[in-house]
Amino acid sequence: MKVFCGRANPTTGSVEWLEEDEHYDYHQEIARSSYADMLHDKDRNMKYYQGIRAAVSRVKDRGQKALVLDIGTGTGLLSMMAVTAGADFCYAIEVFKPMADAAVKIVEKNGFSDKIKVINKHSTEVTIGPDGDMPCRANILITELFDTELIGEGALPSYEHAHRHLVQWRDHWMQCVYFLPQEEPVVQGSALCLVAHHDDYCVWYSLQKTSPEKNGRVHPVRPVCDCQAHLLWNRPRFGEINDQNRTDQYIQALRTVLKPDSVCLCVSDGSLLSMLAYHLGVEQVFTIENSAASHRLMKKIFKANHLEDKINIIEKRPELLTPADLEGKKVSLLLGEPFFTTSLLPWHNLYFWYVRTAVDQHLGPGAVVMPQAASLHVVVVEFRDLWRIRSPCGDCEGFDVHIMDDMIKRALDFRESKEAEPHPLWEYPCRSLSEPQQILTFDFRQPVPLQPIHAEGTIELRRRGRSHGAVLWMEYYLTADSTVSTGLLKPAEDEGDCCWNPHCKQAVYFFNTTLDPRVLPGNSQTVTYTVEFHPDTGDITMDFTLSDALDSGC
Repeated sequence: MKVFCGRANPTTGSVEWLEEDEHYDYHQEIARSSYADMLHDKDRNMKYYQGIRAAVSRVKDRGQKALVLDIGTGTGLLSMMAVTAGADFCYAIEVFKPMADAAVKIVEKNGFSDKIKVINKHSTEVTIGPDGDMPCRANILITELFDTELIGEGALPSYEHAHRHLVQWRDHWMQCVYFLPQEEPVVQGSALCLVAHHDDYCVWYSLQKTSPEKNGRVHPVRPVCDCQAHLLWNRPRFGEINDQNRTDQYIQALRTVLKPDSVCLCVSDGSLLSMLAYHLGVEQVFTIENSAASHRLMKKIFKANHLEDKINIIEKRPELLTPADLEGKKVSLLLGEPFFTTSLLPWHNLYFWYVRTAVDQHLGPGAVVMPQAASLHVVVVEFRDLWRIRSPCGDCEGFDVHIMDDMIKRALDFRESKEAEPHPLWEYPCRSLSEPQQILTFDFRQPVPLQPIHAEGTIELRRRGRSHGAVLWMEYYLTADSTVSTGLLKPAEDEGDCCWNPHCKQAVYFFNTTLDPRVLPGNSQTVTYTVEFHPDTGDITMDFTLSDALDSGC
């Protein structure tokens, strides 16, 4: 049986559905989520262990058996902690079958099969009774159904169901950042009340000048987007648009290429470049918005700025553009940031190059393309924490979880798990072990070539550390003198600390090993790479091999 899986297609700028093996999703889920850093987080583990011991002790002190319900058991770690802490029995719920199967083996490997029952169901489907999954209710609930928004994984409905049907309640703990509906001035000496609200899946806050008790019961409406911009732009994109330095850079670049009689065609999803071009005094501006969402949003923005009659919106795919859409005019300036909502990896925005190729017949003699080129860059890094998502766990708090490691290694044999992954590296501190290196270039002034673009070479590691992986990003040359980076924003510090663009995700290619380079005079490690751009698919394949250049005496 085959399953359909979505993959971004850089040649079309859309997400396409491809047939994959029926176990494809399972293997991707295993490979990319279970090399997670949770089991490597010793502080987290110890706090859970302490909390579990305390809960079991309280129940035992009441003269009761300690019957534990562990929702979302994963490897079974918390269940094994509970039994080790003295629990009489534990019911470990895990809905994801490959992980449930692994949990059964891990529990058996550690000698807890007589005290832990793994149930491969959603907790809301667990039955109670002589013929049910559990003979009676539990009196301790342990779980970690938390995401960064605390309740975003449906924790509250799961807890509510467990409270009503499976336990006699629980104790439990996390953190996040929430944005208020609007900025509120705060004056020294004045009082403001922060009011928290929630439903089953979301938390939100409001600031009030008087307490809710004085105002009566407050029932604020859950924040819902009515401007439609949040349907098209995510938070990093809002940050990008609000980056004045970035905007100034585009303005300065536009000033060098615009002429009063320029006919501009803007190609990016929901870009404000068309407005900048118009305000800089060009003759006519067209913008292609090939999705209904971007068309609606840009129409509202243009109307709010009294530009609805000044900028022409074309709602169709670029390859379907006709001379009539451009009112019979030839384009003298093709603009792009480039930004497309379907792009996941940095090079997916090379869709701009395919658009440039598709509209080639509509470009006039000497037409300017901005950005005029792009390049792919790489640096080898040591992560402070992100390495954990690809690092085997082995033993965790005294429990053997090698079975999970073996399962993950098998999953990593599948295609996509060997590819680079998108990560917002401004959230994950790292040190560069090499100097940044340009490895591929793309000339947007020419159509997409028919033949692949290939590069191979070596990267020398210059700093002591552990080589966790290679980070890749794109740089766009707006003009010969103006470059926008989606990766490193400035050279690394002496110790190699990296400053990443906070509005973009960078690509991370994790090495299969984490050797210590131990850079010494006359000895260093190198990374050998082969990278190839495939014009037929718009994707980039790569291989990075860490080679140990140390002599045996080091």
